Amino acid sequence: MTTNTFDKLAQHTFSVGVELPLDNDWAHFDATKGAPFGVPDMTQHHSRIQLADKLGFKAAWVRDVPVYDPSFGDAAQVFETFTYLGYLAGITDNILLGTAAVVLPLRQPWLVKKAAATVQQLSNDRLILGVASGDRPVEYPLFDVDFDSRGEQFRQSLEIVKHGENSLKPGMSLLPRSTTPPLYVAGLAQQSPQGLEKIWTVGWRIQVHRTSM
Repeated sequence: MTTNTFDKLAQHTFSVGVELPLDNDWAHFDATKGAPFGVPDMTQHHSRIQLADKLGFKAAWVRDVPVYDPSFGDAAQVFETFTYLGYLAGITDNILLGTAAVVLPLRQPWLVKKAAATVQQLSNDRLILGVASGDRPVEYPLFDVDFDSRGEQFRQSLEIVKHGENSLKPGMSLLPRSTTPPLYVAGLAQQSPQGLEKIWTVGWRIQVHRTSM
């Protein structure tokens, strides 16, 4: 029987993970190289994540930053979230792969659901799906999404991510079929704590991680 992600997390009472990129030592930023501040040098990302995996780090976390905005700070790991996780799944063996966090209002929820199932299967059940409502106002007009209503958008998208199969016609299915990854909510996602309790259902574990989102 395949060990699920929570079983892997529970193997240790304390664990240490890494946030990607591992190439973002901005304390030694060199403007003469031509890259803007906050855009990491990713030339060694392959070897560094493999080293983190070999050294026994428990999880590697990637962020969801579609557009680099220098006024906001940094470009995260540069590569698109789920595409990169699929790549990481193929070059690592044990390290868990987490999103911190997918901005649901900016993504088509059915594609989030399919992408998560794909990474979960390709990684042999190593995905941790973190989701959020987002906090970068400049991004929302680009996706034709109203920033102020992102809380409602989040709830609607989360419902599809969790229970979308229930709305499919007989004979239809979303592939690949995979085990359900653990679901984390970063920040309150514009919800009340009581509202998040209502979102929680059997089969999904939601942890509220308080941030500025």
